[in-house]
Amino acid sequence: MQNISARLFPWINQNIVRNTLTTPGLKAVILETFDAGNAPTVAWFLDLLKEAVENGVILFNVTQCKGGSVDIGKYETSAELGMIGVIGGTDITTESAVTKLMYLLGCGFSKEEVERLLQVSLRGEMTV
Repeated sequence: MQNISARLFPWINQNIVRNTLTTPGLKAVILETFDAGNAPTVAWFLDLLKEAVENGVILFNVTQCKGGSVDIGKYETSAELGMIGVIGGTDITTESAVTKLMYLLGCGFSKEEVERLLQVSLRGEMTV
């Protein structure tokens, strides 16, 4: 079982994203995005994310900011993420997101159940 944390940065390129999202055995990726969950809107980036979701990879969006939270759709640069199936992590930290994903995947839940449980607080890791 594999999950990866992928921190986005301004000069990220197609090869880095493709290689990350096609890692053998990959179950989930934590996308560390900008501000309220914003990410690049270039076609190649969105196409690779969409392909990963279609291949069963869970994409969990957390913010790189020390404060604030992910609100997919608040700005145009995150709206399409929600449309392709990226899960918003509200105010969860990257460290808590890694732990939560490891726990949920280890329990053997279905992909749909993991995605549902990622959006609710189980032990106070999110304020939703």
